[in-house]
This record gives sequence, structure tokens and C-alpha cells, in this order.
Amino acid sequence: MRLSKFLDKTYSFQLPGKILFGVGTSDKVGSEVKALGGKEAMLVTDQNLTKMGIAGKIEEALVTEGLDVNVFSDVEAEPRLEVAEKVAEAVRRKRYNIVVGIGGGSVLDMAKVASIAATNPGAMRCYIGLDLVGKPGLPKVLIPTTAGTGSEVTDVAVMTLAEDETKTAIFSPYMLADVAIIDPSLTHTLPPRLTASTGLDALSHALEAMMSINANPVTDTLALQAIALIFTYLPKAYRSGDTESRYGMSLGSLMAGMSFGNAGVCLGHAVAYTFAVSYHVPHGVSCGVALPYVFRFNASSISDKLPPIAEAMHLHVEDLKNEELSVRITDAILRLMDEVQAPKRLRELEVPREAVSRLADRLLGIRRLIQRNPKPLSKEDALKLIGEMW
Repeated sequence: MRLSKFLDKTYSFQLPGKILFGVGTSDKVGSEVKALGGKEAMLVTDQNLTKMGIAGKIEEALVTEGLDVNVFSDVEAEPRLEVAEKVAEAVRRKRYNIVVGIGGGSVLDMAKVASIAATNPGAMRCYIGLDLVGKPGLPKVLIPTTAGTGSEVTDVAVMTLAEDETKTAIFSPYMLADVAIIDPSLTHTLPPRLTASTGLDALSHALEAMMSINANPVTDTLALQAIALIFTYLPKAYRSGDTESRYGMSLGSLMAGMSFGNAGVCLGHAVAYTFAVSYHVPHGVSCGVALPYVFRFNASSISDKLPPIAEAMHLHVEDLKNEELSVRITDAILRLMDEVQAPKRLRELEVPREAVSRLADRLLGIRRLIQRNPKPLSKEDALKLIGEMW
């Protein structure tokens, strides 16, 4: 790693107050909540986890420690702003002093919303954007049940604006968890399709964090390790879901989350946002479709990072020039997508060919993410990129 380009820069790095990782760590949720002074807890989850009994085990652990627990389970996948407003209304109806979230990224994001809504008045719409949350929220413990979103270690809560057919988010350091508990055993029941989509989401986080102009030696180190873990364990987790592969994917997702939570994502997520809501494509799938094309577009702007990325993907690329390296890496991403039977083109998602121009125009409007991209994006570039994806 060449450090000369970092010498005139400074970086901040933020994480939850505490991270617990390992099989069985979710059993410690009661003691962790109690250590935070928890007495009246709002447990945020979804209907599926409630039916499976996973949320019930967390509730039982909290009750055993003497907490009064109320469950909010009306979180939907890719939650709309209206769901965030509903969560806010629920948490304000009672005097809670702690929030616990157990679920995928959508649930964890809504647990973050519950935390800040309890101490910040008004509609959640007012807090969409960067650093608009005025006061710290309630203490919160976040427990993921998927290996992909990294929400348990980031300061963002994403939601869908249905009327605009796009996604937006609340960004605030007050969104960071007080305790993040990552228990790989909670991912064992994840079906193959969700294993694939959340795994590709994690890979997108790692690679986009490396491409981001805000990347630094710490985020790159985490991202490279995440890439190596995902390329090793995602196909195994998809095929058999054995204990080792679930452990590896949980660890890879965590490291990717720590990386992009500080470096940020860039063009890949911007592209994903152009079509995901309009065509009802899950977040991980939309990011996965965009990833190989965006990486190929950006490769010439991150040439010094291509060799370590290739090494992390277990590629033998000695003495290859940058152009060949970028092709090999892109091909490796596409092969991984084949292994987990993920779509690789927009037409496979029933996006019509005539939508390409409209999606390109929409992409150019997502400045927040594009401004982190290492390579400028012209209208011609946007049209070509979306066209290649189609």
C-alpha cells in the first residue's frame, strides 16, 4: 500500500460503542441491555421473525433480566417512509428507555428510527438528510439476522419514498448502536435466495468502500478482508448454509459494514437506486446487478487497488496490466453471481429497454453518492453504463 497519497489527509472512524461477535452471543442481549440501564424496552422486529420464534427468544432473554418489553413487528422489507412514521408514533406512546432491534437491515434501520424518534419531535421526514437529528436517541442494541446489510455498525437508516420511486436516508452519528451483537447462528435459517442477495450487498459495500474517494488505509484493510471472506464463503453458504460458511459470511458482512460505514458507498448504490423501487427489486439484488459494471467503469481510477482486490478474490494475476486486471476482477464478480444464481442484467429483472434513458437521467440526479465516485460521470457515461447493464 502506497501511503504518499494519504499524507495530506485526515480521517475519522466511527463504530458502535461495543461489538459482540460469535456463535451464541445473542444469548447475552439481556445482560447487555441491563448494563445500559434498560428497564422499558421496545423490541423492533418483523412478522416473519416473530412467527419463526427468533424474536420471541430475544424477548424472553430481556424479560428474564426483569425488563418490561413491548414488541413492534410491523416492519416491512424495503420500508417506506410511512413505516418510519409509524415506528415513531409507536415509540412515543410509551416512556421507553431502550430500543432493541432483531432482524435484517430494514428492521435495524427502523430500530434506529425508533431510538431517535423518542427524543426528537416531529415527523421523520424532517430528519432525512445529513446531521439533522438534534438530540441523542435512546440507547439501542442491534442484532442482525442476515449477513449483508451491515446496518448494525452504520449511522444511517434507509427508507423508500414511494411517491418519488427512490430511496433516501437519515444520516446521523446518533444512529450508531450502543451495542451491536452479531451471532452467526441467527443466519442459519436464511434461505438461499436471501443468502445470495444479502451476500452480494455485502460485497457491494466492500468494493464500493474501496472505490470511494473517502477510502483510507483502515477502511481498505477491512474491505479487502471482507472481499476475501465473501468470495470464500458465499457460494458455500448459498449451497449448504453450513456453520463455517455462515460464520464467514457474518464476519465478512460485519467488516464490509465497518468499511463502508466510514468510507461510504458510491456509484454502485446510486445505480441501484435508479430502478430498485420502480421495478420492485430487492436492495441486495439491485446492488449486485450494478456492481460488475460499475467496477469496470471505475477500475482505471483505482489502479493501485486492483492487485490487492484480485488477490482477495483468489485470482492468479501476476504481471498483468491494469486493463487485464480489471477484466479478470469483473469476470470473477460475474462468476460469483452465476454461482449464487443472481441476475446479471436489467432485462432479467423485467426492466424495459426504453427505460434506459430515464434511468440514466435519474442516476445523474443522485449527487450525494456520485460525488464520492473516483471517476466523473457524464450523461454519455450514464447512458452507456445503464445500457450495458440492460
